[in-house]
Amino acid sequence: MFEAPFDWNSFWDLTTPEEAAATFREIYGPAAAEAAVECATAARNDNRENDHRFWVAVSAELTRPVETASPAPVPRTH
Repeated sequence: MFEAPFDWNSFWDLTTPEEAAATFREIYGPAAAEAAVECATAARNDNRENDHRFWVAVSAELTRPVETASPAPVPRTH
């Protein structure tokens, strides 16, 4: 299981939009883009501007056709 560092301030500190998009595709399938938009809306409503920009980037990644999306990310090692 992924363990978040204690000193993170936004999702940008944890992962990339490409990694998040790949995970959302696995979990949500065809509804992945909609789920990312909901995350962006929640972040905006909570005044978390950095997280809002992150989820907008994830949504943009998810709305590209799969063949033009970024390649699957290499997992991080800590």
